[in-house]
Amino acid sequence: MIKTGAKCSGMRKYFFSFGIFILLYVVGTVLPLEVTPHYYNAMARVWNWTEILVLLLGIYYIVKTRTFRWKQAVVAVSLGAVCLISLFRDSRTAEILVTSVCAAVAFYSACRLYELAEAENPTIHAGVTGSIRYFSLGAVISVPLAFLNVLYFSFSREIAVRNVLSSAVFALKPAIAEEVVFRFFLLAYASYLFREKAQQRFIHVAILCLLVIPHDVIHYPDLFLRSPGLAVGMCVLNGIIFGLPMALLMKKKNLQMAVGMHWFIDFVRFSAGF
Repeated sequence: MIKTGAKCSGMRKYFFSFGIFILLYVVGTVLPLEVTPHYYNAMARVWNWTEILVLLLGIYYIVKTRTFRWKQAVVAVSLGAVCLISLFRDSRTAEILVTSVCAAVAFYSACRLYELAEAENPTIHAGVTGSIRYFSLGAVISVPLAFLNVLYFSFSREIAVRNVLSSAVFALKPAIAEEVVFRFFLLAYASYLFREKAQQRFIHVAILCLLVIPHDVIHYPDLFLRSPGLAVGMCVLNGIIFGLPMALLMKKKNLQMAVGMHWFIDFVRFSAGF
C-alpha cells in the first residue's frame, strides 16, 4: 500500500512539473522573437521548448529503470520515424527532428514508467491487429468532431480540397507526436507519481488536467499576446470539445484510439485545405 508521504511526494512533483511548464510558457510567450530568430512565432518556440522538457524527463526515466525492452524500442523508433514525414512539406528541419526524437523517447520512457508504477496499459500489448482495430474505431468516433473542426475554419477561409492521400499521410505526424508526447507519456508519468492512488477522484481530475491543459494552451501563446480573453475562451472551448475526449480515450482505452481520433480530425482539416 502506498503511504501518504508517497502520495504527497507525487503531488509535489506534479505541481513542480506544472510550474516548470508554466515558467517556460510565460518566458516563451513574452520573450521577443528577435532573441530566438529561428522560431517564426511564439507558438513554435513554446511548443519546441515543451517537447525538449518532455524529452529530458523521458531520458531521465529511461536511465532510471536501467532495463531494455527491444520490442518497445522498435515501436518507439518506428513512431519517431513516421513523424519525419513532415520534412517533405515543412522546412523547419530542426524542430521536426526534435519532435521525432521526442516522440520516440517519450513512448519508450512511458513504457518504462508503467513498469516502475507496476501498472498495465493496454496500449503496449494490443498487437498489430488490435492496434489497427483501435485506431479505426478512434477515427470513426471522431467523425462529428472532424467536421465541426472544418466548419470552424471555414468561417475565416474558404475550403480548398487538397490531395486526400498526402493529407492522410501527413496527418500521421501530429496525431502520433502529440498523442505520444502530450498524453501517453504524461499519463504514464502521472501513473508513476500517484501509483494506485490514480483512481481517486481528485487525482483523476488532476491527471485529466495534465493530459488536456499543456497540449491545449501551447496552441495559443501568440493569441494570448493579442487578445488574452479570446485566448482563454479558445483554450476552454478546444479543451472541452477536442482535448478532453482524446484525454479520456487515452486514459480509459489506449494510445491507438486517441491517435485514430486525432488523425482523422487532422486528415479532414488538411483535406479541406486548412
